[in-house]
Amino acid sequence: MQAFSIRQLKSNPSTVLRAAEQDAMALVTSHQQPTALVVALDRLGLPDPAAVRSGLALSLFRSGSISVASAARVADLPLPRFLEILAALKIPVVEGDATDLQDDLAAARRWLHGGA
Repeated sequence: MQAFSIRQLKSNPSTVLRAAEQDAMALVTSHQQPTALVVALDRLGLPDPAAVRSGLALSLFRSGSISVASAARVADLPLPRFLEILAALKIPVVEGDATDLQDDLAAARRWLHGGA
């Protein structure tokens, strides 16, 4: 495992990622103290890396950290399949009530018809 300072991570993140992919993980330090691990999920020897990716994607989506499309990419699933999983787990794709939905639909219709 290689160690990198935060400065190295900021200036050349691809080097840190390559090191993590090569050695399964890379250590990031701040003021010579361990701060974070960059982990290559595919190199950890997990019994089901696809399940880990899906769980990570679901968690990031539910927290609002990433969009549904980004979550599907993290899970390495086509968007329609990821939407099916969300539906099966009863995880809403959008937040808000019926009034919010009607407002959004009206705005989308105006935009589609050039009336922004």
